[in-house]
Amino acid sequence: MRVCHVITEPELGGAQLSTLNILSRLKKDTFAVSIITSPKGILKPEYEGLKDVESFFSPFLKRPINPILDILAFMHIYSIYRRHKYNIVHTHSSKAGIIGRWAALLYNLTECRLKVKGVRCEVVHTVHGWSFNDYQAPVLKSLFIFLEKITARFTTKIICVSNKDIETGLRYKIASREKFVLIKYGIPLAEFRKSAVNKLQKRRELNITNNDPIVGMISCLKPQKSPLDYIKVCIKVYEKMPNVNFLLVGDGILRARCERMLSASPLNGRFIFTGWRRDISQILDILDIAVLTSKWEGMPVSIIEALAKGCPVIATNVGGTPELIKDGVSGYLIRPGSYDEMTEKILQIFKDRQSLEEMKRMASVSIDDYFHIDRMLKEIENLYRKLL
Repeated sequence: MRVCHVITEPELGGAQLSTLNILSRLKKDTFAVSIITSPKGILKPEYEGLKDVESFFSPFLKRPINPILDILAFMHIYSIYRRHKYNIVHTHSSKAGIIGRWAALLYNLTECRLKVKGVRCEVVHTVHGWSFNDYQAPVLKSLFIFLEKITARFTTKIICVSNKDIETGLRYKIASREKFVLIKYGIPLAEFRKSAVNKLQKRRELNITNNDPIVGMISCLKPQKSPLDYIKVCIKVYEKMPNVNFLLVGDGILRARCERMLSASPLNGRFIFTGWRRDISQILDILDIAVLTSKWEGMPVSIIEALAKGCPVIATNVGGTPELIKDGVSGYLIRPGSYDEMTEKILQIFKDRQSLEEMKRMASVSIDDYFHIDRMLKEIENLYRKLL
């Protein structure tokens, strides 16, 4: 069974990590697996080094819209499909989801016209958060909704990682309910449940030389995640409680703006900007509170990881986040852009240590074996088998 996954860029994000986990763990005695992605991204070595997975790096796949590069990417992906005769094409993310599925349509039409038997492929797409949102200009949002509707017509199944995304797809009439499948993320739970790290050593490694509590956000620095909102919250918390440390783990197109805001802030070395890190499990071991300030979401993997570690999460009430956090029990849900509300919740938790310990306990038990990566893989493999 020949399966080809397509994702735009191998950056360090939830969609990319989830795809990497799928590629590495699909049963190779059942599936011949390929991946098509961009050659630029921090996870490229991992994608390139996947055992028993054929990797193709298209120089034309870029995140920004570029008509010329997008057409070239379309033709390049189509040519790969033609050469390898896939049974299933499985796309991820917005850009690769559109280009990869249209290339699959041309592949199917061409192969049918040439009367090549046994090569028609089924087309699967995973929505890691829809391409449209309420923060886009109305014309742009309408365009993306139109593209999703048209592309859904020749998509066999649309996987959503949250119930909220299915509701959104139905509300905007992207496809019929029968076309949607819910497969939530799974993570390697054992890695996030164990705590073997030397916490004092990890704090020193991150240049934290005191014993004060730590608030952290792990996120790509892009408009969706609104990292500037997080910095504003840190400034407000610091003004009322200066004995707190703040971490921002990640990188992205808003890095320069974040650095400019930090340079003008009064945080006095209390804010640690780490860039991308590969030791997320260990960093979560030293966090007291995790924060996520997203404007829109699919299903944030960083929240699943934090809760699995027993770290309470204060996050914006968007996308699939309410499906993870029980408000007031394992964390708090706030309105997007509400700096004062998030500040209040952080201060409230730190002022009541007994409540913090109980919230940590409830966070750890909120992530059960359902979120194990093996469950996610089993559901995906079963879907592939049903399609064929």
